[in-house]
Amino acid sequence: MIDADLLLRHGRIVTMDAQRTILPDGAIAVAQRRIVAIGPDREVVPQVSAAAVRDLQGALTHPGLVDAHAHTGVDLVRALLPETREFSLVERPFSSQRTREEEHLSTLLACMEMVASGTTLYCDTGQSFFLDAMVEAIDTVGMRGMPGYFLADERIPQDPHYDRYYSPTKPADECLAQLEEQIRRYPLRGDGRVRCVAALQGSGTASDTLLMGAKAIAHRERVPMVTHLSWSAGEVEKSKAQTGKRPVEHFADLGLLGPDLTLVHLIQADEHELDLVRQAGASVVHCPAAAIRRGMGAIRVGRFPEMLQSGIPVALGSDGWSTKHDVTRQAYLAATLFNEFRDEVPAITAETAWEMATVHGARALGMAQEVGSLAVGYRADIVIHRRDRPGPFIEDPVPYLVHYGQSSTVHTVYVDGEAILDEGRFTRFDASAVVRQLDDAAQAWARRIGRQRGTWPIRH
Repeated sequence: MIDADLLLRHGRIVTMDAQRTILPDGAIAVAQRRIVAIGPDREVVPQVSAAAVRDLQGALTHPGLVDAHAHTGVDLVRALLPETREFSLVERPFSSQRTREEEHLSTLLACMEMVASGTTLYCDTGQSFFLDAMVEAIDTVGMRGMPGYFLADERIPQDPHYDRYYSPTKPADECLAQLEEQIRRYPLRGDGRVRCVAALQGSGTASDTLLMGAKAIAHRERVPMVTHLSWSAGEVEKSKAQTGKRPVEHFADLGLLGPDLTLVHLIQADEHELDLVRQAGASVVHCPAAAIRRGMGAIRVGRFPEMLQSGIPVALGSDGWSTKHDVTRQAYLAATLFNEFRDEVPAITAETAWEMATVHGARALGMAQEVGSLAVGYRADIVIHRRDRPGPFIEDPVPYLVHYGQSSTVHTVYVDGEAILDEGRFTRFDASAVVRQLDDAAQAWARRIGRQRGTWPIRH
């Protein structure tokens, strides 16, 4: 007999295990933060003795989703983001002029939004000026997070807007000291929900010294290295001018490519660069909503279907500022936009998009043996959808999840077997009080940086 802390019965479970098993009437037993039994209800229940039992009554159930790239530090004023491709922080200092409390509340808002849409783990490539403020917000909500300091030692000289955006820069040795400190304070292995990896801003803001130093730290601490790369055509031209190589080719020359490297965006990669990524076993994060909002070419020139077809693990990210933190929205965009642009249906199937939102995300963040799947030994990060709204009463719900329901019916979210969202309510804090605090802080921040809005009149 298996002793369990919690037994979830009669769920319609999309396991995302190695066989991608779907259980029309399944059960999950949880003990000491992990899944100790999963399978058809009739098989699991006789072998489990549980302290608590919950009848899911056929509710759609799946692993916690993974947002493999999400910036959370300025979400309070994201609605002020201009509808332009780039923006000047001289006029609109969203990022560089924020307080500790604003960074904390922005991260709290982002984490609430993620959990309410079924995300249980996210990773930031490094945006924090006040890392402890981000950690406090993640802990308040109870999800898993991989925050990081803003680390950059090179400016982008061609564009003064970018130059201001990427400040403050600091010497490479200071960046590396902070990188190592965050990883050791929040190690990747263990039971902590806040964990850090070797995260860099990248995209032309890191010298070779910083890149190679970060790789050495990642190897020594046995964590992934995660960085932006090939976001814009200008970045590619800068790399060619400075090194004579495209960005991925330059990474290969530096010895950075490998299975412990995750490249965020990679919109502008050519066929040869994709071969290098595939041969190295590196991962990629596709952030469709952020890219299309700013017209960066992710669908027009991006080769994400080809990456997936060649075996490159491609995860999904909501990015920041310009989009909602909802991985199901990213899955929908990934599964539809390439169809339209290429006149090819499907370019990415619903099943593949759901893999991107779960197992590929876990792989990209070095947690493939802990999250992203519902299987024995994995963390009990579980999302349950509500039953009192229209939905599919069919055995294969994946197309419904990607194309129809998405996050609209998320009801309960477990992390480590703890219900951090239960029947639509956050359990660790008073969400209504926090929402009022968020509104007040957002108004104050907007006034301080100069209210930026659309053209329609506002009459009080």
